[in-house]
Amino acid sequence: MGFILELTPAAERDLKQLPKNIQQEILFTHLPLIEANPYEIGYPLHGAFKGELCYHFGRKPEYRIIYFVENNNIVVTIIGTRENIYKRAKRRDR
Repeated sequence: MGFILELTPAAERDLKQLPKNIQQEILFTHLPLIEANPYEIGYPLHGAFKGELCYHFGRKPEYRIIYFVENNNIVVTIIGTRENIYKRAKRRDR
């Protein structure tokens, strides 16, 4: 089953605020990995984020991509560094 990956407008803004080399890495390496197999590459979140998955990469800083899967659509809701990402995600309308 093929998946269709999309970024919310907020996730697109998040991506544009990151350094150019990280943007390229996300677009050409990490998002294709998520799109190919979203359930195995991400780990499920709990609590307020139940039903969403998180993929992380990098070291110092560590980056996170939070997304959910609905039917055959993967919707990326937030992208950023580990620091405060969950607080930022709680403030966003999902």
